[in-house]
Amino acid sequence: MFPFITTKIDQQNLKTRLGNIELANPLGIPSGLDKNATSIKGLFKTGISFLELGTVTPFPQSGNDKPRLFRIASSHELINRMGLNNHGAEAIRRKLKQWSGNGIIGLSVGYNKNSNDPMQDFLHVIAECGLYADYLALNISCPNIKMDWDLSTPEKLSTLLQKISWKQKDLGFDKPLYLKLSPDYEPTQLNEIISVCLGEGVSGFIATNSTLSRPVSDNPLYQERGGLTGPYLFESSTKTLARVYAQTNGSVPIIGVGGISTTEDAYMKIKAGASALQLYTALCYQGTGLIKKIASGLSHSLEKDGFSNIAEAVGIDHRNWLD
Repeated sequence: MFPFITTKIDQQNLKTRLGNIELANPLGIPSGLDKNATSIKGLFKTGISFLELGTVTPFPQSGNDKPRLFRIASSHELINRMGLNNHGAEAIRRKLKQWSGNGIIGLSVGYNKNSNDPMQDFLHVIAECGLYADYLALNISCPNIKMDWDLSTPEKLSTLLQKISWKQKDLGFDKPLYLKLSPDYEPTQLNEIISVCLGEGVSGFIATNSTLSRPVSDNPLYQERGGLTGPYLFESSTKTLARVYAQTNGSVPIIGVGGISTTEDAYMKIKAGASALQLYTALCYQGTGLIKKIASGLSHSLEKDGFSNIAEAVGIDHRNWLD
């Protein structure tokens, strides 16, 4: 009855790139919103240039017991412990095969909760769905699945990345690979992870996932288990972003995500080192009109500061976030 009007974001100074991927603007939506590739067409009508689907696991899983999502309305934050609920790789592959529109599709790749071999799970999902994605995102930092495996150790991470590289060659494609980082990594651990990734040819990073840390507050909701997103996450995720930019010398693209709810937040992420941005929690509170609002604000800010393109502003303030 009321058709969804397509939002156009066409400011020339917002055109940018993620490596070899051209983006009409730097704004996207991360994994966790469209878990099952059921809302691709509608979400691209909001003005975003890229959409990350999933996280996808080899087999369907229902996720953690409910309740598992908590709104902290006073601070516009969320806590979730969804547990990577999704319909599984086969069902999501069928959805992806049906999509023929414009827009960059990322695929967040994960593993089943009861898996005996998480590495094999990553390879399974890539084999099923990888052909239909523009880039792959490795979700090894989700705080909402308890496992005995820690894929972020240098040895296991190196092995995983090598296996994915071999698998892609066997499958006859070479999709850009992005690693999703936790904001809770210690600096030494973060440095090790980045070094391994650069050595194994990872295309870029996503900074960051949700956090297990909490603000000092009397609100009992903060005691709920799960990953916290929203404004509290902004500082730690931006510090992680800047550290990645510094260690890589800006040589690989970084997708900045975590606590972005205003144009000012978005611009700070760009200047801290992000080549592109993802919005989630703020959309839950402010609606999808926020996407166009931030895009317009970013375009104006770039003009005001004398930048002809957003790429010129990437990382210029990253040192301000380093300890």
